[in-house]
Amino acid sequence: ALIGSSGSYAQIGSSGSYAQIGSSGDSARIGSSGDSAQIDVTGENTVIACAATVRRFKASAGGCISAPWNDGKRVRFAVGYIGENLDADTWYSVSKTGEFVKEEA
Repeated sequence: ALIGSSGSYAQIGSSGSYAQIGSSGDSARIGSSGDSAQIDVTGENTVIACAATVRRFKASAGGCISAPWNDGKRVRFAVGYIGENLDADTWYSVSKTGEFVKEEA
């Protein structure tokens, strides 16, 4: 699925694998439950929540992300905040140890 939104306060959901999701409005809420999603949000205070693996993501100032990873025993969530442990407008993935890793554009 290819999904796009350009309005503020958008609420977008996807449940297919390999989704490519984008939003450019402030305060967007994006959820994904399909594996290997690629999520790109621009706009302040956006939220990305994933219930399955995310290939990579990026968000703008004030944004946050929760992405699952498996430690070999159970699923855990990596949580990141733009401006605290993540840089704005930078592609990231989650490593096999639950760490955020900067990706090439």
